[in-house]
Amino acid sequence: MDINALNRHGLLAPGRAFLWQWGPDANISIHMEGAERLRLSYRVAGEPREYRAAIEWTPCHLGGERPWFLCPSCGRRMAKLSIGEVTACRHCLSLNYAAQQASKGDRPHNRHWKLRRALGCNELTPVDLIPKPKGMHWRTFARKIEQLREAERQAFAAIAAQLERLRRC
Repeated sequence: MDINALNRHGLLAPGRAFLWQWGPDANISIHMEGAERLRLSYRVAGEPREYRAAIEWTPCHLGGERPWFLCPSCGRRMAKLSIGEVTACRHCLSLNYAAQQASKGDRPHNRHWKLRRALGCNELTPVDLIPKPKGMHWRTFARKIEQLREAERQAFAAIAAQLERLRRC
């Protein structure tokens, strides 16, 4: 759960109650208990759960305040908490980012898709037909297109290497 997303939507006001849904069967009832506590009600494997998350507010340099969850396990300020059977930060749960799990062979593909998303195109659009996104400088667009060409070369080389390994089996 991302506290910054909740704050952006204005949902961290004291006394505020709402339902956060992210799938047909996945939702969580959230109720702000004052400015520094959030009550979460949800189900894990059909079992009802309730958790009270502590919130700490820190001042920003240019005014305003920033909310943080306090991890119940380690007490660190975190923007995100993982909610399930155990509620804690990703460090305490030994969770890593998707990029940290990617194999060496996956990295060229990931870079390729990241560049395509940045250029706002799908996987079927040939590189030479990708239109410049509105608001992007031509120099930036040209650099990203060149990076995309190189990423595609590396991705195809990785696929060829994988196919060669399979052929030898």
